[in-house]
Amino acid sequence: MAFMSGIWSHRCESPSLALGKRGHAVKQVAIGNEIPEELMEWPDVVIFGRSYPTQYTPIKFMEDYKKRGKRVLYDMDDDFWSVADDNPSVLVSNAHKDQYEGMINVADAVISPSHVLLKKFRKHFKKDGFFCPNGIPFDEYLERPHDNADTLKIGYMGAASHWKDLQLIGEVIAELNKKYDFLFTIYGLTGEPLESAIYTYNKILAHNFQPEKRKYHQAAIDFYKQLEGTRMWHVPFMPPELHPRTLRMCDLDIGLAPLEDTEFNRGKSNIKFYEYAAVGTMTVASDVLPYKDEVNYLVKNTHKDWYNKLEKLILYPDLRKKKLKEQQDWVKKHRSLEAIGIDWELACQRPGGLKVRNQER
Repeated sequence: MAFMSGIWSHRCESPSLALGKRGHAVKQVAIGNEIPEELMEWPDVVIFGRSYPTQYTPIKFMEDYKKRGKRVLYDMDDDFWSVADDNPSVLVSNAHKDQYEGMINVADAVISPSHVLLKKFRKHFKKDGFFCPNGIPFDEYLERPHDNADTLKIGYMGAASHWKDLQLIGEVIAELNKKYDFLFTIYGLTGEPLESAIYTYNKILAHNFQPEKRKYHQAAIDFYKQLEGTRMWHVPFMPPELHPRTLRMCDLDIGLAPLEDTEFNRGKSNIKFYEYAAVGTMTVASDVLPYKDEVNYLVKNTHKDWYNKLEKLILYPDLRKKKLKEQQDWVKKHRSLEAIGIDWELACQRPGGLKVRNQER
C-alpha cells in the first residue's frame, strides 16, 4: 500500500504533479509479477525507487524496458548502506542490498534529493547522478490557523526512526518548560497514543521479545523519560494525504529538527524544513547536513546551544517572525512544485532531449 508511505508522497506523487505542470504525462504503477504490455510500451522514461518485495523482479523489468529503448532511472532518498541498528528499517535495508545495488547498476542514471548520496553513486557505481529535490504542493499545505495566540507551541514532527535524534532535545524541552509556559507537541513517531506505545515497548523489553529491535525500543523509552513533567500533546501518524492538514492543525510556532551527525543522516533531505515552512512554522535545526545547507537558524548539538537558541526564540517573537519569513520565502522560491519540475525533467531526458514546454526556471 504505497499510498500509506510518506516516501510515496514525496518521491512519487509530488514529482508526478510537478512534471504534469510542465506538460508531461505521468502514470504511477505498482508492479506485480508482470507488467501489462501497454505499460511496457507507453513510457519514454521509467523511474524505479527504493526496494520492492522479494517476490517481484524489478531488475528484470528494468532490463526489459532498456531493451525497448526506454530511459530507466533509479531513485534513492536514504543511505541504505548506513542505516543505524536502532532504525526499524535496518532489517529491510540489509535484506534488500543485492536488489537495490542491482537496480543502481542496471539504471541509466540515478536520482536523489541528497547531494551526499549522489557523490556515493558516482564514486562507487560510476553512474550519472541528478539532484531531484523534494517539493511542496502549496495548495495542500495551507497556513496554520494561529489559534490560542497566547500559548506558545513548540513541537516536533517526524517518523519512528528519530528516537535517538530526539534525545538531543528531550532534557532541554523539559528544563525550558519548567521556566516558560509553552505546549510541546509531538506529531508522529507512533501510530497509536505515545503512552500506549511506550507501555508496549517496556513490556517487549521486559520479556525480551523482538531482540533485534531492542535498541529501537530502548531509545524511545529513554526519550520519553526525558520529558517527564513536560506539558505535552501527541498526535499519532496520519496517512500522507491527511498529513498536510494534520501538520497545519498542530499549529506550531516553532518546529524542531534535531539530527545526529551520522553518515546515514547526512544523506537525508530537508523535507521537514520544507513542510514546517509551508504551514507557517519556523524551523530550528541541528547544524549538520543536510540542514546546514538550507536552514537559516541552526543549533550545535549541545545541551547549552539548544537551550540558549530556543530560549532566545521564546523571548523574542519578532525574531521568530523574521526568520520564518526568510524560510518561507526560500522554500516557496526553490521547493515549490513549479521550482522542482525542471530538475526532474532534466533527469528524465534521454540524449537529444524530450519534448517540453520550456526549460527555464
